[in-house]
Amino acid sequence: MIRIRTKLLLYFGVILLLVNGVIYYLYDSSENIMDEYDSSFHRFLLLKEISQQTNEMTEYVNGFIVEKDQVFINEYKENLYALQENKIRLSLEVENENNYVILRNYQNMIESFVKECESTIKAFEQGNIDQYSYHYNQSVKISGFILESTLSLINSELTDYQNFYDELSHRNSNYQLMGIFLVVSIFIFCTLLAILISRGITKPIHKLALAAEEISIGKFSGEDIKTNSNDELKLLTETFNEMRKNIRDLVIEIKEQSELDTLLKELELKSLQNQINPHFLFNTLNIIAKLAYLEDANQTSKLIESVSFLLRYNLADLEKPTTLRDEIKLVEEYFTIQQTRFSDRIVFEMDIDDQCVYQLIPRMTLQPIIENAFIHGLEDYEEGARLLLTIYQKQGRTIIDIIDNGVGMDEQTRQKLLNSLNNEEETGKDVHKSGHSTGIGIKNVIKRLEIYFKHKEMVEIESELGKGTLFRIKLPMTN
Repeated sequence: MIRIRTKLLLYFGVILLLVNGVIYYLYDSSENIMDEYDSSFHRFLLLKEISQQTNEMTEYVNGFIVEKDQVFINEYKENLYALQENKIRLSLEVENENNYVILRNYQNMIESFVKECESTIKAFEQGNIDQYSYHYNQSVKISGFILESTLSLINSELTDYQNFYDELSHRNSNYQLMGIFLVVSIFIFCTLLAILISRGITKPIHKLALAAEEISIGKFSGEDIKTNSNDELKLLTETFNEMRKNIRDLVIEIKEQSELDTLLKELELKSLQNQINPHFLFNTLNIIAKLAYLEDANQTSKLIESVSFLLRYNLADLEKPTTLRDEIKLVEEYFTIQQTRFSDRIVFEMDIDDQCVYQLIPRMTLQPIIENAFIHGLEDYEEGARLLLTIYQKQGRTIIDIIDNGVGMDEQTRQKLLNSLNNEEETGKDVHKSGHSTGIGIKNVIKRLEIYFKHKEMVEIESELGKGTLFRIKLPMTN
């Protein structure tokens, strides 16, 4: 992950290098121009200095001849050394393709001038008047030639300097255009870079702000925010998306828990108020009384045990799940009571896969549905009533089928019932689906199953008038 600070330092570093490169280029070009100007100026000074030195040397020779003072010889020698050094500098600083011939002649004249000066001094010291006079005149003549050649070389240098000046003016114009181009280019580059940086930072922040506003008004279902950056903003965005998902899940969990609490309170209230429906209790106690009168006490004892089990199960903690085995046991005890009441009018059968009995399930699930099937499908039958409970596994689910051969229902009624069970807005409003013994409606049962398993559409209903009903529950397996 590249941090925003690193990106900014990198961007500003690139700009700084670019600006410094432009500045260095302009500075180097200026230095080159100044070097060329200094070289040209020093060439002028060198030619002028050589001309002055030859002139002074003739004066020192003349002064020595006239006054015979050794001081003039000393001055002459100093100028001689300087002239010889300047002669060497001519080849290094002045010589070029255009003045090569003139410069060679110029250097030869300097050598001839020096020889004539030396011959003059030597002839004068030997007292040879004709010789030193001749050589002196030659040195003066050569000095004049040197002066003329100096002027010619300076004129040549001035011509070159004019060309240099013209080139310099043209180059300066190019530098100005280049400078304007570079300044505009740097401005455009910096502007684009600033837009890119600001967009890369502000766009994700703007998205986060909009998403935060949605959360503030209770909207948690927005799409995840996406960013192409690989910096702190990516981490912030991913964290925000995860936070919104956690809040959304928490809200759903709280909502489901609230619904479950409502259902459980309804269940507990009905269980408390109607632990056994008065009509059911009356019939049961009436049967117990008759059996106690007509029969031995064994069957009466069994009936009382069944009623006791039913009462105990109703009074248990409804929030704790149980196993299908306990629910099946409750159904068996319930039908022990009903078969005692209705005798051979109803047959209850079970086909249970032993692998399914440890499936966890909310309490009071099977008995209200079985009771509903009995009340609305079989209770009015005088004979031949049959109720089948089958539990098996299929395609990774535990399937519970409650099948009766009762009155059944038409398609419109079946669809209405199915829609009612799947309609969340009608939670707890079962009209005719409550049983005698518990007062717990099917809607309550199905809703608790959906909350417990966090799964929808767990119920299927198949029915036909006069042929009975199949009520199927498909449970996700928990073990």
